[in-house]
Amino acid sequence: SMAGIRPVMITGDHKNTAFAIGKELDFCSSEKQVISGEDIDGLSEKQLIKKVEEVAIFARVSPNHKLRIVKAFKKNNYIVAMTGDGVNDAPAVKEADIGISMGISGTDVTKEASSMILMDDDFTTIVAAVEEGRVIYSNIRKFIRYLLSCNLGEVLTMLLSSAFSMSTPLLPIQILMINLATDGLPAVALGVDPGD
Repeated sequence: SMAGIRPVMITGDHKNTAFAIGKELDFCSSEKQVISGEDIDGLSEKQLIKKVEEVAIFARVSPNHKLRIVKAFKKNNYIVAMTGDGVNDAPAVKEADIGISMGISGTDVTKEASSMILMDDDFTTIVAAVEEGRVIYSNIRKFIRYLLSCNLGEVLTMLLSSAFSMSTPLLPIQILMINLATDGLPAVALGVDPGD
């Protein structure tokens, strides 16, 4: 949750089995956070949209339930990542914003429907992928901010000198040198900055 990610378990296992595993993995603390496919059938779309906010484990679910769950999370403005390996998982994996399939045990249908394939079938690989993605995103923002602030300084210098009818403060060759030496290299360094 500190990383802004909320994991939920969707399983075909019995409610009690799912709760026991969820408790061990620190997914949930009470049985109120567990819902079965039978319970989902008794809920309307609006009720399910509200219910998914408090549920941590979905047990005894069918492929149709998985699809409904993904849609409900999306209606709550979540960016949804869904993992799956079987043919039955393909519709929900396709519907999710980020479909994740298993490279070893996953079926070809699910792999085709997904946007990311875990080559080692290890759930913790997702954590590493998220971390790497966030580092890249952060570096791109640093890179762009630095270049914009540098170029803004040059543009303002030229504009103010023109406004006050001063002589040209920077020659084209000087601007080129500034861009090469003080803009380019530090920006490249920011682009390959390690994550903090």
